[in-house]
Amino acid sequence: MTTQPLPDELALALVDGLLNRPIGKLVPVEKLVAVLRQVGLLHLQSGHAEQLGLKVWQRFHGLVAGQGTLRSLLPPPVIDLLVTLAARSYVLPRPLLVAVLSRPPLRRMSRELMIGTLLDYSRKVRTQVGEVSQTRGGMLGRLATEAVKKSTSALGSIAPGMTAAVSDELERQFRTRSSEFADSAVDDLAQRLAAILTDPTRHAERRELARSLLDFALDLPLQILREELTKLDPLAISALVRKSLHTWLQRPESEAELLHLTQHLLHGLPELSLAEVLGEAVQPLHLLLRELLAAQLASLLPSPTCQPTTEYPEGSPSC
Repeated sequence: MTTQPLPDELALALVDGLLNRPIGKLVPVEKLVAVLRQVGLLHLQSGHAEQLGLKVWQRFHGLVAGQGTLRSLLPPPVIDLLVTLAARSYVLPRPLLVAVLSRPPLRRMSRELMIGTLLDYSRKVRTQVGEVSQTRGGMLGRLATEAVKKSTSALGSIAPGMTAAVSDELERQFRTRSSEFADSAVDDLAQRLAAILTDPTRHAERRELARSLLDFALDLPLQILREELTKLDPLAISALVRKSLHTWLQRPESEAELLHLTQHLLHGLPELSLAEVLGEAVQPLHLLLRELLAAQLASLLPSPTCQPTTEYPEGSPSC
């Protein structure tokens, strides 16, 4: 008579085989990639994927629906981790930072800001100089001003226009000079900023800056966070990402590309078992899988009080 193994014994054998067999033999990478590609093609552009994205956004929106701050949502250990990361001393190398600051869009913005600042400063200086000239120009200046105002000659009639023309010409020349100056000063600005940000003697200042930015983000009211996230339109972004992934997976070359990427990222891992990867941490997983499998097998297998046999003796009852 052959007895059927108990659900717990069968579950133990299955879990031991699952956790101690090399991962690559459990799920060959080639088959896994092929299946994942088919899953992506079927799921990404489906209505189910759209509804799933909507549910995720609704749940996240509900998470930040309170009146507190972002800091109030995060556990203290997470905040401690962020503070520790912000205090790290890593900075970009100076050549790389200069290259980033010298990108054409940043150069255009820096140039525009510099020219605007110079022109505003020149107008302020001319205004102040004009006021000083009128108040402290002495007797000669006041007499000349009054003579121009009272003159009935051509000089008196063209004086306002001439003054405006001279002012416009000065502004035109200053604008030209400012533009020329800004073109050369933008590079100097990038070099100076990179020098400040990479100066090893200013580590404390960089750490203070990083901590200040982190505190600003953590103390951001949830209401503002909700408003800004809503402006980003997460559902539209989700749809765009799904469409892009689906377009990629539709390409015949996508499976080979995905296989190459997976093999590169998982290099050496398929030869190891889950038990070898997790070490001692495999024990809680082993216990959980054994309990789940035993429960499922118990609902599928016959009761152990009535085990089937391969042969029934004549006259003996069967289950």
